[in-house]
Amino acid sequence: MNTSSARQFGPPVSRGVLRDLGVNLWCGLRAAGLLPPAPARWRPFPAQLLLIALLDLLVGIGANVAEIGTAGSLDPGAVPRALLPVPLALLAGLIVARLARQPSLLPAIAVALSAVTLWFDVAWALLGIGELPDWLLPAGHDALVDAVVFAWWALALGIAAVRLIRARWLPRVAGAGWAAVIVALPFWWIPYAPLWQEPAAGSPPGAGADVLGGEQAFYRQGEVLDEALEALERERPGVEELYFVGAAGYAAEDVFMNEVGLATELMRTRFDTGGRTVALVNNPRTVLALPVASVTSLSRTLKAVAGVMDRDEDVLFLYISTHGSASHHLALEFRPLQLDDLTPAVLKAMLDEAGIRWRVIAISACYAGGFIEPLKDPHTLIITAADADHQSFGCGADSEFTWFGKAYFDEALRQTYSFTKAFETARGAIAWREREQGFEPSNPQMVVGAEIAAKLDRMERRFMRQADPPMREALAGGAGRVAVYPAADRVAAPCVVVAPGPHSPSLAGEHGRQGVMK
Repeated sequence: MNTSSARQFGPPVSRGVLRDLGVNLWCGLRAAGLLPPAPARWRPFPAQLLLIALLDLLVGIGANVAEIGTAGSLDPGAVPRALLPVPLALLAGLIVARLARQPSLLPAIAVALSAVTLWFDVAWALLGIGELPDWLLPAGHDALVDAVVFAWWALALGIAAVRLIRARWLPRVAGAGWAAVIVALPFWWIPYAPLWQEPAAGSPPGAGADVLGGEQAFYRQGEVLDEALEALERERPGVEELYFVGAAGYAAEDVFMNEVGLATELMRTRFDTGGRTVALVNNPRTVLALPVASVTSLSRTLKAVAGVMDRDEDVLFLYISTHGSASHHLALEFRPLQLDDLTPAVLKAMLDEAGIRWRVIAISACYAGGFIEPLKDPHTLIITAADADHQSFGCGADSEFTWFGKAYFDEALRQTYSFTKAFETARGAIAWREREQGFEPSNPQMVVGAEIAAKLDRMERRFMRQADPPMREALAGGAGRVAVYPAADRVAAPCVVVAPGPHSPSLAGEHGRQGVMK
């Protein structure tokens, strides 16, 4: 049964822009709580879509400022993503109106879906700013909260659409499904982009992540990479040297930058890699000081390392920390650059082309085990934070290190000079933590090539001889074999890029140029 637009959606004459906005916000709040606002109360005017979109922008900016402070700037490149709910709501309104054969539904559906989304963005902003008390939610379930709120958002969108449709049950069900799918589902894949960005290291006050697109960074980046490669020291004849290359692939989260920084310093102080280290980092804080991590910069770095090392004697330790996908792609992402993902085949080709024979490859990412088969050989030790079919944990805006990075570099490798023994210690600590918090095991993997094992044993003994006497005594006594993590440590987000909502500040959105990134 059809009714007139006046009866459904209120009088066609506005009662005032602000009054209309107040009514729409109240109706949107009720709809977000799954309560039924009267269909005639919605005020479906074009100006309302604009005002709701502007409010949504302010919510996103306010959440970012609350998280990182006022020492930053607006990133214009993030605005289109933040405004995306508006055209999606209009598209949903168009489809639902055609299914119900009620053209007048289009503006009402668009305004209703936009208003509902605004309130859920407020909810995500509050979740991102504060922390839920442990009595309400056990520590380590942030991702679960985001998933539940996301599902609630999709349900509220569908119900809001159903309550506006005056038709038989089939068009109403179809309309609810289209409303939820069109508005909510894209944000499961589209990467989250903070509207307010922190200034990059060395950048002038007020510069945010868009410093990468500035003239200074544009010209400086080539110089930074050249300087880093030129600073590499040549190998010492007769010494089995260790060269370290670290790559932090995902610019939107500091956890990867932190982790590569930790590994770089640990390798320098404990494994004698001073002068034989290159760090490639995607992060606004380092864009003027460190080379970005890309397929091209990594390839150039590996060739430069090969040029100064003794390829028949020295060992490369390559560490990559980023998001990974179920299709076994590693994300190398730094907007506004359009960077290619790193695949097992591409990484193998890089290493082979560089001619680096002895390799230790460690990858902290979800599904990183997918790199094992393509890369394994007798001269390679491969360590991954997860197997080919599971996620790893500890990513997210609030994390200092991933679970793997914390367990392996910050704990285990401070207790031993053996890369393999450190892995066993770290794997046990990670398994304990996953059991403690009820997570599906990530199953960290290690494959030791038959030829490299003896070389690494010799290097371990050399590093042990060079250690201070107290360190040698502690290691000989087997001190600190298990890394223990407090259950209250809230860094439980999986290293999966999920999109809980259009403006959620707590987790990044799904990333997927070449498959959905996890």
